[in-house]
Amino acid sequence: MRPIDRKEPSLGDLPNSVSEGDAVAPEHEARPAQFEPTSSEEFRRAEIATPADLEALKSSVLAKIQARKEETPNIQPLGEVASEKIEALFGQSAKTPTKLGPAPSKMRYKFERLWLTPIFRSMARTALPLILIMGAGIWALSQDDMRESFTQKLVEARDSLEQRPEFQIELMKIIGVDAPTATEIRNTLNITFPVSSFELELGTLREKLEAMDSVASVDLNLVESKLLEVSITKRRPVLLWRKGRELEMLDQNGVRAGVITSRLDRKDLPLIAGLGAEDAIPEALKLFKAAGPLQNRLRGLRRMGERRWDMILDRGQIIQLPETQPIAALHRVIALQATQKILDKDVRAVDMRVSRRPILRMSEVSAEMIRTLNTQN
Repeated sequence: MRPIDRKEPSLGDLPNSVSEGDAVAPEHEARPAQFEPTSSEEFRRAEIATPADLEALKSSVLAKIQARKEETPNIQPLGEVASEKIEALFGQSAKTPTKLGPAPSKMRYKFERLWLTPIFRSMARTALPLILIMGAGIWALSQDDMRESFTQKLVEARDSLEQRPEFQIELMKIIGVDAPTATEIRNTLNITFPVSSFELELGTLREKLEAMDSVASVDLNLVESKLLEVSITKRRPVLLWRKGRELEMLDQNGVRAGVITSRLDRKDLPLIAGLGAEDAIPEALKLFKAAGPLQNRLRGLRRMGERRWDMILDRGQIIQLPETQPIAALHRVIALQATQKILDKDVRAVDMRVSRRPILRMSEVSAEMIRTLNTQN
Protein backbone atom coordinates (compact mmCIF):
# COMPACT_ATOMS: atom_id res chain seq x y z
CA MET A 1 0.00 0.00 0.00
CA ARG A 2 1.47 3.37 -1.00
CA PRO A 3 2.06 5.66 1.97
CA ILE A 4 -0.11 8.73 2.13
CA ASP A 5 1.55 12.06 1.83
CA ARG A 6 0.04 13.88 4.78
CA LYS A 7 1.65 17.16 3.91
CA GLU A 8 -0.93 19.03 1.90
CA PRO A 9 0.00 22.15 -0.08
CA SER A 10 -1.67 25.30 1.10
CA LEU A 11 -3.39 27.58 -1.29
CA GLY A 12 -1.62 30.45 0.37
CA ASP A 13 1.56 29.34 -1.34
CA LEU A 14 -0.01 29.95 -4.77
CA PRO A 15 -0.11 33.41 -6.34
CA ASN A 16 -3.59 34.92 -6.05
CA SER A 17 -3.52 36.92 -9.24
CA VAL A 18 -1.47 37.97 -12.15
CA SER A 19 -0.32 41.55 -12.30
CA GLU A 20 -1.78 43.59 -15.10
CA GLY A 21 1.57 44.71 -16.35
CA ASP A 22 2.80 41.20 -16.91
CA ALA A 23 3.12 40.26 -20.55
CA VAL A 24 1.54 37.05 -21.63
CA ALA A 25 3.19 35.11 -24.32
CA PRO A 26 0.97 34.16 -27.16
CA GLU A 27 1.98 30.57 -27.03
CA HIS A 28 0.47 30.22 -23.56
CA GLU A 29 -2.98 30.91 -24.78
CA ALA A 30 -3.10 27.51 -26.40
CA ARG A 31 -2.23 25.68 -23.05
CA PRO A 32 -4.99 23.38 -21.85
CA ALA A 33 -7.31 24.53 -19.09
CA GLN A 34 -6.58 21.56 -16.76
CA PHE A 35 -3.20 21.66 -14.96
CA GLU A 36 -2.60 18.87 -12.50
CA PRO A 37 0.65 19.02 -10.48
CA THR A 38 1.44 15.93 -8.48
CA SER A 39 3.48 17.35 -5.56
CA SER A 40 4.31 20.54 -3.74
CA GLU A 41 7.54 20.79 -5.70
CA GLU A 42 5.50 20.93 -8.94
CA PHE A 43 3.44 23.76 -7.41
CA ARG A 44 6.61 25.73 -6.93
CA ARG A 45 7.90 24.92 -10.38
CA ALA A 46 4.57 25.63 -12.12
CA GLU A 47 4.57 28.66 -14.38
CA ILE A 48 1.41 30.70 -14.15
CA ALA A 49 1.12 32.86 -17.20
CA THR A 50 -2.56 33.76 -17.40
CA PRO A 51 -5.47 34.07 -14.97
CA ALA A 52 -6.95 31.01 -16.55
CA ASP A 53 -3.87 29.04 -15.50
CA LEU A 54 -4.27 30.27 -11.92
CA GLU A 55 -7.91 29.24 -11.75
CA ALA A 56 -7.10 25.88 -13.30
CA LEU A 57 -4.35 25.34 -10.75
CA LYS A 58 -6.63 26.19 -7.82
CA SER A 59 -9.39 23.93 -9.12
CA SER A 60 -6.94 21.06 -9.54
CA VAL A 61 -5.57 21.43 -5.99
CA LEU A 62 -9.06 21.57 -4.47
CA ALA A 63 -10.15 18.53 -6.49
CA LYS A 64 -7.15 16.51 -5.33
CA ILE A 65 -7.71 17.49 -1.66
CA GLN A 66 -11.38 16.51 -1.91
CA ALA A 67 -10.48 13.17 -3.54
CA ARG A 68 -7.91 12.44 -0.84
CA LYS A 69 -10.49 13.21 1.89
CA GLU A 70 -12.94 10.81 0.29
CA GLU A 71 -10.30 8.07 0.03
CA THR A 72 -9.14 8.53 3.66
CA PRO A 73 -11.98 10.13 5.60
CA ASN A 74 -10.20 9.63 8.97
CA ILE A 75 -7.28 11.83 8.00
CA GLN A 76 -7.55 15.57 7.68
CA PRO A 77 -4.98 18.04 6.49
CA LEU A 78 -2.51 18.96 9.18
CA GLY A 79 -3.64 22.52 9.10
CA GLU A 80 -7.15 21.48 10.09
CA VAL A 81 -6.25 18.78 12.76
CA ALA A 82 -6.64 19.94 16.35
CA SER A 83 -3.67 19.40 18.63
CA GLU A 84 -5.69 17.26 21.11
CA LYS A 85 -6.49 14.77 18.30
CA ILE A 86 -2.91 14.19 17.20
CA GLU A 87 -2.36 11.50 19.91
CA ALA A 88 -5.45 9.56 18.73
CA LEU A 89 -4.44 9.80 15.04
CA PHE A 90 -0.70 9.22 15.18
CA GLY A 91 -0.14 7.54 18.60
CA GLN A 92 1.88 10.34 20.17
CA SER A 93 1.10 12.86 22.84
CA ALA A 94 0.47 16.39 21.83
CA LYS A 95 1.64 17.75 25.18
CA THR A 96 4.91 17.10 26.99
CA PRO A 97 4.16 15.43 30.40
CA THR A 98 4.96 17.42 33.44
CA LYS A 99 8.03 16.04 35.24
CA LEU A 100 7.33 15.38 38.92
CA GLY A 101 9.73 16.50 41.59
CA PRO A 102 11.74 14.09 43.81
CA ALA A 103 9.63 14.78 46.93
CA PRO A 104 6.88 12.18 47.74
CA SER A 105 3.23 12.99 47.89
CA LYS A 106 1.54 13.80 51.17
CA MET A 107 -0.16 10.39 51.45
CA ARG A 108 3.04 8.57 50.56
CA TYR A 109 4.97 10.58 53.15
CA LYS A 110 2.45 9.72 55.87
CA PHE A 111 2.53 6.03 54.92
CA GLU A 112 6.34 5.92 54.98
CA ARG A 113 6.41 7.58 58.41
CA LEU A 114 3.82 5.11 59.68
CA TRP A 115 5.78 2.17 58.24
CA LEU A 116 8.77 3.17 60.37
CA THR A 117 6.73 2.38 63.51
CA PRO A 118 7.70 -1.14 64.77
CA ILE A 119 4.19 -1.94 66.01
CA PHE A 120 2.54 -1.02 62.72
CA ARG A 121 5.20 -2.92 60.74
CA SER A 122 4.83 -6.08 62.86
CA MET A 123 1.04 -5.90 62.63
CA ALA A 124 1.18 -5.47 58.86
CA ARG A 125 3.59 -8.38 58.45
CA THR A 126 2.22 -10.80 61.05
CA ALA A 127 -1.05 -9.81 62.69
CA LEU A 128 -2.90 -8.79 59.55
CA PRO A 129 -2.16 -12.02 57.60
CA LEU A 130 -3.10 -14.08 60.67
CA ILE A 131 -6.35 -12.20 61.08
CA LEU A 132 -7.18 -12.71 57.41
CA ILE A 133 -6.35 -16.42 57.57
CA MET A 134 -8.35 -16.90 60.78
CA GLY A 135 -11.27 -15.00 59.32
CA ALA A 136 -11.21 -17.13 56.18
CA GLY A 137 -10.98 -20.31 58.29
CA ILE A 138 -13.87 -19.28 60.55
CA TRP A 139 -15.98 -18.40 57.55
CA ALA A 140 -15.17 -21.72 55.87
CA LEU A 141 -15.95 -23.71 59.03
CA SER A 142 -19.24 -21.88 59.45
CA GLN A 143 -20.43 -23.40 56.18
CA ASP A 144 -21.90 -26.86 56.79
CA ASP A 145 -20.98 -28.27 53.39
CA MET A 146 -17.43 -27.03 53.54
CA ARG A 147 -17.01 -28.25 57.13
CA GLU A 148 -18.26 -31.74 56.29
CA SER A 149 -16.09 -31.90 53.17
CA PHE A 150 -13.04 -30.76 55.12
CA THR A 151 -13.68 -33.30 57.89
CA GLN A 152 -14.13 -36.11 55.38
CA LYS A 153 -10.93 -35.18 53.54
CA LEU A 154 -9.06 -35.04 56.85
CA VAL A 155 -10.31 -38.49 57.90
CA GLU A 156 -9.42 -39.98 54.52
CA ALA A 157 -5.93 -38.48 54.66
CA ARG A 158 -5.40 -39.80 58.18
CA ASP A 159 -6.60 -43.31 57.27
CA SER A 160 -4.39 -43.33 54.20
CA LEU A 161 -1.38 -42.33 56.31
CA GLU A 162 -2.06 -44.84 59.10
CA GLN A 163 -2.41 -47.76 56.70
CA ARG A 164 0.95 -47.21 55.02
CA PRO A 165 3.23 -50.32 55.18
CA GLU A 166 6.01 -48.56 57.06
CA PHE A 167 3.66 -47.96 60.02
CA GLN A 168 2.47 -51.58 60.32
CA ILE A 169 3.54 -53.64 63.38
CA GLU A 170 3.74 -57.35 62.60
CA LEU A 171 5.49 -58.99 65.60
CA MET A 172 5.78 -58.69 69.38
CA LYS A 173 8.86 -59.62 71.39
CA ILE A 174 8.64 -60.14 75.18
CA ILE A 175 11.83 -59.83 77.23
CA GLY A 176 12.52 -60.68 80.88
CA VAL A 177 9.94 -63.40 81.61
CA ASP A 178 9.60 -67.13 81.24
CA ALA A 179 7.40 -68.86 78.68
CA PRO A 180 4.25 -69.24 80.87
CA THR A 181 4.36 -65.57 81.85
CA ALA A 182 4.93 -64.55 78.22
CA THR A 183 1.86 -66.53 77.18
CA GLU A 184 -0.13 -64.83 79.92
CA ILE A 185 1.06 -61.44 78.71
CA ARG A 186 0.04 -62.16 75.10
CA ASN A 187 -3.41 -63.28 76.26
CA THR A 188 -3.75 -60.15 78.38
CA LEU A 189 -2.83 -57.75 75.56
CA ASN A 190 -4.87 -59.66 72.93
CA ILE A 191 -3.37 -57.84 69.91
CA THR A 192 -4.14 -59.02 66.38
CA PHE A 193 -1.19 -58.51 64.04
CA PRO A 194 -0.50 -56.79 61.72
CA VAL A 195 -1.72 -53.57 63.28
CA SER A 196 -0.96 -49.92 62.59
CA SER A 197 1.31 -48.23 65.10
CA PHE A 198 -1.20 -45.37 65.28
CA GLU A 199 -3.83 -47.78 66.64
CA LEU A 200 -1.61 -49.02 69.49
CA GLU A 201 -2.30 -47.13 72.69
CA LEU A 202 0.95 -47.76 74.55
CA GLY A 203 -0.36 -46.15 77.72
CA THR A 204 -3.36 -48.49 77.82
CA LEU A 205 -1.16 -51.52 77.11
CA ARG A 206 1.20 -50.51 79.92
CA GLU A 207 -1.69 -50.20 82.37
CA LYS A 208 -2.93 -53.67 81.45
CA LEU A 209 0.48 -55.22 82.01
CA GLU A 210 1.17 -53.40 85.28
CA ALA A 211 -2.15 -54.69 86.60
CA MET A 212 -0.75 -58.22 86.39
CA ASP A 213 0.48 -59.67 89.69
CA SER A 214 3.80 -60.91 88.35
CA VAL A 215 4.78 -57.65 86.60
CA ALA A 216 6.59 -54.92 88.51
CA SER A 217 7.32 -52.53 85.63
CA VAL A 218 6.90 -52.43 81.84
CA ASP A 219 8.84 -50.74 79.03
CA LEU A 220 7.20 -50.65 75.57
CA ASN A 221 9.14 -49.72 72.42
CA LEU A 222 8.29 -49.67 68.72
CA VAL A 223 11.36 -50.95 66.87
CA GLU A 224 12.04 -49.89 63.27
CA SER A 225 11.80 -53.46 61.99
CA LYS A 226 8.00 -53.49 62.48
CA LEU A 227 8.38 -54.97 65.97
CA LEU A 228 6.73 -54.22 69.31
CA GLU A 229 9.27 -54.84 72.06
CA VAL A 230 7.90 -55.48 75.58
CA SER A 231 10.49 -55.41 78.37
CA ILE A 232 9.14 -56.83 81.65
CA THR A 233 10.58 -56.50 85.13
CA LYS A 234 9.04 -59.28 87.16
CA ARG A 235 7.87 -58.81 90.71
CA ARG A 236 10.02 -60.99 93.01
CA PRO A 237 7.97 -62.74 95.69
CA VAL A 238 9.57 -63.06 99.14
CA LEU A 239 6.66 -64.36 101.23
CA LEU A 240 3.55 -66.48 101.06
CA TRP A 241 0.46 -65.04 102.68
CA ARG A 242 -2.30 -67.44 103.59
CA LYS A 243 -5.51 -65.53 103.03
CA GLY A 244 -8.34 -67.86 103.85
CA ARG A 245 -7.93 -70.75 101.44
CA GLU A 246 -5.73 -68.81 99.04
CA LEU A 247 -1.96 -68.57 99.05
CA GLU A 248 -0.76 -65.23 97.70
CA MET A 249 2.85 -64.43 96.89
CA LEU A 250 3.94 -61.01 98.16
CA ASP A 251 7.01 -58.95 97.33
CA GLN A 252 8.99 -56.99 99.86
CA ASN A 253 6.57 -54.06 99.62
CA GLY A 254 3.55 -56.23 100.37
CA VAL A 255 2.27 -56.13 96.77
CA ARG A 256 0.79 -59.34 95.44
CA ALA A 257 3.09 -61.11 93.01
CA GLY A 258 0.86 -64.03 92.16
CA VAL A 259 -1.34 -66.81 93.53
CA ILE A 260 -0.53 -70.49 94.05
CA THR A 261 -2.82 -73.35 94.90
CA SER A 262 -0.52 -75.43 97.11
CA ARG A 263 2.21 -74.71 99.64
CA LEU A 264 4.32 -77.32 97.90
CA ASP A 265 4.50 -75.14 94.79
CA ARG A 266 6.80 -72.64 96.58
CA LYS A 267 8.42 -74.41 99.51
CA ASP A 268 11.32 -71.96 99.30
CA LEU A 269 9.16 -69.04 100.50
CA PRO A 270 8.33 -68.46 104.19
CA LEU A 271 4.70 -68.34 105.17
CA ILE A 272 2.79 -65.66 107.05
CA ALA A 273 -0.85 -65.64 108.09
CA GLY A 274 -3.32 -63.62 110.08
CA LEU A 275 -5.18 -60.36 109.70
CA GLY A 276 -2.90 -57.45 108.86
CA ALA A 277 0.11 -59.66 108.14
CA GLU A 278 0.65 -58.06 104.71
CA ASP A 279 1.14 -54.67 106.37
CA ALA A 280 4.07 -55.82 108.55
CA ILE A 281 6.15 -57.62 105.93
CA PRO A 282 9.46 -55.79 106.68
CA GLU A 283 9.28 -56.90 110.33
CA ALA A 284 8.37 -60.45 109.30
CA LEU A 285 11.38 -60.63 106.98
CA LYS A 286 13.65 -59.50 109.80
CA LEU A 287 12.23 -62.22 112.08
CA PHE A 288 12.77 -64.89 109.42
CA LYS A 289 16.35 -63.70 109.01
CA ALA A 290 16.96 -63.62 112.81
CA ALA A 291 15.63 -67.17 113.31
CA GLY A 292 19.11 -68.52 112.63
CA PRO A 293 19.38 -72.10 114.00
CA LEU A 294 15.58 -72.38 114.08
CA GLN A 295 15.25 -71.98 110.30
CA ASN A 296 14.95 -75.71 109.70
CA ARG A 297 12.07 -76.00 112.17
CA LEU A 298 10.34 -72.78 111.24
CA ARG A 299 6.97 -73.13 109.50
CA GLY A 300 5.80 -69.55 109.46
CA LEU A 301 4.61 -66.47 111.31
CA ARG A 302 1.08 -65.69 112.44
CA ARG A 303 -0.11 -62.14 113.06
CA MET A 304 -2.03 -61.79 116.31
CA GLY A 305 -4.45 -58.90 116.79
CA GLU A 306 -2.64 -56.88 114.15
CA ARG A 307 -0.08 -56.10 116.91
CA ARG A 308 2.46 -58.89 117.31
CA TRP A 309 3.74 -62.20 115.88
CA ASP A 310 3.61 -65.84 116.86
CA MET A 311 6.42 -67.97 115.43
CA ILE A 312 5.17 -71.42 114.44
CA LEU A 313 7.66 -74.31 114.67
CA ASP A 314 7.31 -77.96 113.76
CA ARG A 315 5.79 -80.38 116.29
CA GLY A 316 3.18 -77.70 116.99
CA GLN A 317 5.46 -75.53 119.13
CA ILE A 318 4.81 -71.78 119.30
CA ILE A 319 7.04 -68.89 120.33
CA GLN A 320 4.86 -65.97 121.39
CA LEU A 321 6.81 -62.78 120.65
CA PRO A 322 6.10 -59.41 122.26
CA GLU A 323 4.64 -56.39 120.47
CA THR A 324 7.83 -54.37 120.98
CA GLN A 325 11.36 -55.62 120.33
CA PRO A 326 10.33 -59.03 118.98
CA ILE A 327 13.82 -59.70 117.56
CA ALA A 328 15.48 -59.29 120.97
CA ALA A 329 12.97 -61.71 122.49
CA LEU A 330 13.67 -64.24 119.72
CA HIS A 331 17.41 -63.99 120.36
CA ARG A 332 16.77 -64.83 124.04
CA VAL A 333 14.77 -67.92 123.07
CA ILE A 334 17.60 -69.02 120.79
CA ALA A 335 20.03 -68.57 123.70
CA LEU A 336 17.82 -70.66 126.02
CA GLN A 337 17.63 -73.34 123.35
CA ALA A 338 21.38 -73.36 123.02
CA THR A 339 21.96 -73.68 126.77
CA GLN A 340 18.94 -75.56 128.15
CA LYS A 341 17.40 -77.18 125.07
CA ILE A 342 13.96 -75.93 126.06
CA LEU A 343 12.49 -76.60 122.64
CA ASP A 344 13.67 -80.19 122.69
CA LYS A 345 11.37 -80.89 125.62
CA ASP A 346 7.64 -81.48 125.51
CA VAL A 347 6.92 -77.77 125.44
CA ARG A 348 3.82 -76.48 123.76
CA ALA A 349 4.61 -72.74 123.79
CA VAL A 350 7.28 -70.33 124.93
CA ASP A 351 5.61 -67.11 126.04
CA MET A 352 7.97 -64.16 125.58
CA ARG A 353 5.38 -61.43 125.77
CA VAL A 354 7.02 -60.42 129.04
CA SER A 355 10.71 -60.57 128.13
CA ARG A 356 11.95 -60.45 131.74
CA ARG A 357 9.94 -63.55 132.68
CA PRO A 358 9.68 -66.22 129.97
CA ILE A 359 6.89 -68.72 130.47
CA LEU A 360 7.02 -72.31 129.21
CA ARG A 361 3.70 -74.03 128.59
CA MET A 362 3.89 -77.77 128.60
CA SER A 363 1.69 -80.11 126.61
CA GLU A 364 -1.30 -81.79 128.26
CA VAL A 365 0.56 -85.09 128.57
CA SER A 366 3.58 -83.49 130.20
CA ALA A 367 1.43 -81.40 132.48
CA GLU A 368 -0.51 -84.52 133.59
CA MET A 369 2.73 -86.40 134.27
CA ILE A 370 4.05 -83.53 136.35
CA ARG A 371 0.84 -83.38 138.36
CA THR A 372 0.99 -87.15 138.95
CA LEU A 373 4.58 -86.96 140.19
CA ASN A 374 3.77 -84.11 142.49
CA THR A 375 0.82 -86.08 143.94
CA GLN A 376 2.93 -89.15 144.59
CA ASN A 377 5.53 -87.09 146.34
